[in-house]
Amino acid sequence: MYTEVMKKSVSIFATPSLLVVLIAIVLIPRPVLADGMVLQFDPYADRWDYSGEQSQQAFINYENGLQKMIVSIGLEGENSKDAVWLFPVPSDPSKITIDVVKNLPPFIGEEISMKALSNLDESIPPLQMTQIYTIPLINIFSQATWGIADTVGFDNTLGGPPQAMIGAGIEPDVTVYEHLEKEGITSEIITARTANGLYDYFTSKGLKIESGSIPVLAHYIGKEYSFIASWVTARGNIASSQVGVSVTFPTKDMYFPLLPTSVYGNKVVPATIRIIGHVSPNIFKDIANYAGVEYYVNSNAAFPNDLKNFYSGQTDNIIYTKIEINAPSRFFTDDLWINNQRPLKTYFATFIAINPLLSIIIALLLSSILAAMAVGMILFKELRTNPVKLGLLGLSNVFTLIGLFITTIFIRTKNRNESMAALLLEIRRRGYVWKRRVAIGLFFGAMPFLMCGLLVLPILISQIANSSKYIGSLDFAFVMVTLILYVLPVVAFIIGFVISRIHAEDKDLFAQLKLFGYSSWSFQPKDRMKYVFVPAFSIAFLIISWMLVTLAGYLV
Repeated sequence: MYTEVMKKSVSIFATPSLLVVLIAIVLIPRPVLADGMVLQFDPYADRWDYSGEQSQQAFINYENGLQKMIVSIGLEGENSKDAVWLFPVPSDPSKITIDVVKNLPPFIGEEISMKALSNLDESIPPLQMTQIYTIPLINIFSQATWGIADTVGFDNTLGGPPQAMIGAGIEPDVTVYEHLEKEGITSEIITARTANGLYDYFTSKGLKIESGSIPVLAHYIGKEYSFIASWVTARGNIASSQVGVSVTFPTKDMYFPLLPTSVYGNKVVPATIRIIGHVSPNIFKDIANYAGVEYYVNSNAAFPNDLKNFYSGQTDNIIYTKIEINAPSRFFTDDLWINNQRPLKTYFATFIAINPLLSIIIALLLSSILAAMAVGMILFKELRTNPVKLGLLGLSNVFTLIGLFITTIFIRTKNRNESMAALLLEIRRRGYVWKRRVAIGLFFGAMPFLMCGLLVLPILISQIANSSKYIGSLDFAFVMVTLILYVLPVVAFIIGFVISRIHAEDKDLFAQLKLFGYSSWSFQPKDRMKYVFVPAFSIAFLIISWMLVTLAGYLV
């Protein structure tokens, strides 16, 4: 007999939100082994038969041993209102909750490897622009040289087709633990002690299914499994809306039922499963050649209010796993179990995919240090035993090649002459050290303004020429900004010249500096290798930065 233990009975007709698992049932006696099955009434044959599934979609969020799942199945034909679904859940019925949701979770993400490659590709121009002289070349050749950004892989699925669902019932050896009516769908949580009890349950719902006609169900009888049965009760085309069945249940590992779908034999019923987080599915041997696993990141998600519980409130940089299975249904010899363990290979790719700016900064720092050490070890003999100093010299490249040039001027690359200590102290006392450093800073600080002025000069000349023909066409604000770009460097050069000039009474001090081979600007021993270091560093930096980005591309 069948007992109806209504531990929970709910009748709701409102907007839904939660998770679900699906699998449907079949009718004709033949071996079945796979993901899900749907029974649909055939009015011409006056019986229930296997309904044609076009696709299956599932959405899973797993937290603290609790799986939330929403499932949707695409059905063939228009009368999905007459379809019945049944799918197993590996949990005690008292620990399961069900719901019906009218919106399916939107997933609009980018595959992390392709996104990471795109970010790496886009990092090359800014890295090479730090060398200043490369800017015009990059502007000319960037489109021909860097274009991986156009190849980013997107997962642009907003939700799958709606579903028709299964019927409610009561049967010998079958216990109904929860009954829910919502959005025109009726769902029940049931358990069965025997396979015959399930067949009697179907019969009580008006399904003429012969005992033993669905042998796959026997796989779950006698084990800690419950069943979710659903069917359409409201009139109308339920399949035209985004409706899914939602199930929440405790489980050690994530679960998706594949075995019931095997009833479709050689037919391919594509299944797509999206799981929040990067996880490790246990793809069994029979479907290994037909399954694909990809990892995505959704940088800026916007979710319906009724799905907030499913996403647990997260909206930025949601990472998720996409599993696609396109195997003949007869190869579904087991259910799919998924380990909540993140694959190591996803960490690096995800970091670059989510943190493009930080990735550029890290590449800039590493490339600058390596380039300075590689070139400095060759050119500066006294610094070969001091790689830290060379690394710090390389770090000045973060202020572009100009910053490196200034640092190279002032850094000591040769040992000092101890007899020069008194002379250098006197020059410092008279203020020449700080004055000349300020003058150099003003000179290099004025260079960007002067370069910008040169870039806009053609536009200024064009405006002045047009103003002679069309009165009032001259943009005075633009003219003033352009003049400032020229005035500031001129003022900087004048100030630098004034404060750095040598007084007549101090010329003898500087003559002694020159005699002992010291620079009158850096007050360090002159080293001709400094003039070689800057261009050699720049070339090494361009090569090393390109190599680092290329190597990172092989690792994502």
